[in-house]
Amino acid sequence: MNRYQALIRTAVILYWVLLFTATHIPLKKGTLPQGTDVPLHFLAYAGLSFLLTWWLSLKWDKLTFKRLFAVFVGVSLFGVVDELLQGISVLKRQPSLDDWVADTVGALLGILLFLLIQKPLQRLLNRSQTHDVN
Repeated sequence: MNRYQALIRTAVILYWVLLFTATHIPLKKGTLPQGTDVPLHFLAYAGLSFLLTWWLSLKWDKLTFKRLFAVFVGVSLFGVVDELLQGISVLKRQPSLDDWVADTVGALLGILLFLLIQKPLQRLLNRSQTHDVN
């Protein structure tokens, strides 16, 4: 594994830990502005699936539909587990179907965004590796 792959893997792990932590910290009522919870879930899970797809694209020889679908299902299932764990009474959080839907739609968006910028990202990486060699 080269430094670039290690950096992306580290970003995925740190992001995932931060996401899990943030969704399980007990919140006082009114901590988040009203109406921001669902959009935050959407953006957070889009970021997770984007980073995860990026990292796996470096490990896999090809991003097939099956592999992308596996990322989508995996992130969506993580959203289910995340929501169910929020139901633990000591956390004083509420599981929400709306949050899980936002997690799942965000997961899809993150994958699609990665696919849109994959080629320019690869060109940038190739260019930076060429400069490192010279």
